[in-house]
Amino acid sequence: MSTIHASAMPHDAALSRPASVRDARIDAAKAVAIVLVVLGHAKGIPAWFATAVYSFHVPAFFVASGLFAARRAGDDLRTLVTRLARSLLVPYAAFFFAAYAYWLLTRGIGEKAQRWGDVPWWDPLFGFVSGVGPQLYVNPALWFLPAMFVTVLAYALLRRALAPRLLALLSLPFALAWVALFPQDGIRLPFALDVLPVALAFYAIGAAASGARPPWRTPRAAGIAAAALLLSWAALAWANGRVDVVQLRFGASGPMFFGAALLGTALLLCVSAPLARMRALQWIGRNTLLVLCTHMPVFFVLSGVASLAGPFAGGKPGPVWAVSISLLALALCVPMRALLARWAPWALGLRGEPREATA
Repeated sequence: MSTIHASAMPHDAALSRPASVRDARIDAAKAVAIVLVVLGHAKGIPAWFATAVYSFHVPAFFVASGLFAARRAGDDLRTLVTRLARSLLVPYAAFFFAAYAYWLLTRGIGEKAQRWGDVPWWDPLFGFVSGVGPQLYVNPALWFLPAMFVTVLAYALLRRALAPRLLALLSLPFALAWVALFPQDGIRLPFALDVLPVALAFYAIGAAASGARPPWRTPRAAGIAAAALLLSWAALAWANGRVDVVQLRFGASGPMFFGAALLGTALLLCVSAPLARMRALQWIGRNTLLVLCTHMPVFFVLSGVASLAGPFAGGKPGPVWAVSISLLALALCVPMRALLARWAPWALGLRGEPREATA
């Protein structure tokens, strides 16, 4: 979905580009990151796991996209906006209204009736128009698409006046100040503009690091580096506590949040490199937009069925349930990808013939 590059964040529109421009290592890293996102959203997942993955999985996607920002440096503004709209905003609308239709049909059934029965039918539309994460309750993961849209566009505009490294250098302290001050006001800005300073900092850091090679050259050195990154990231992540970017919760401090996020991203890139040849990961990495946009509706359907059947001992799902529904959500993406690529390629940000778009 990339308007930035075939290996950037969830933009499957890039699948219509030549395969030679893809980076298998980044695809593997994207795949691992989106699997962590899915698991982190599943009911029943342990709190310690959520704390761990939330510390870096969203920043990792912005960093990965920024790594390929230079590929779009020559685009004029109109071309860039058109590409971003096709690969981000069109899927945003398509998957929102699909989830909205399901919400309308089921909001009066079972436990949902207690929560949504008195909510006006038009209330979710405010979330669609605003793009504010908590208001997108019919499909909460969709907040990422407008966030990526404004981030890429903001970077492109700033890049006209600032060099990549200077932009990264300036965006980081601004983001730190934003994290320290803005969430305290309790205000939410439309179309993920309240997340923009944080997202832009990670994107700019990725862009500034574009082309850089890891200092380790041997498997042993890579193993030592991964161990060092793991220990450093774990210490900061646990010290900082629970993070949720879309909720504007950044833990105990901004510096620890950014430190843990960057260390976790570096660890992700380090451990994903040996996995680059795994075909399943490559497929997931090329279809992160689809996974992102469908896993929550799949969870809602499964949870609705389970609530009627009552399979949980003690009334609460556990880790087995969380892992099971996550695997099922990933597996269902295979037939959904085939159907959408053939009948509604625009929902995946694709253009041209479906045959050209298939991975």
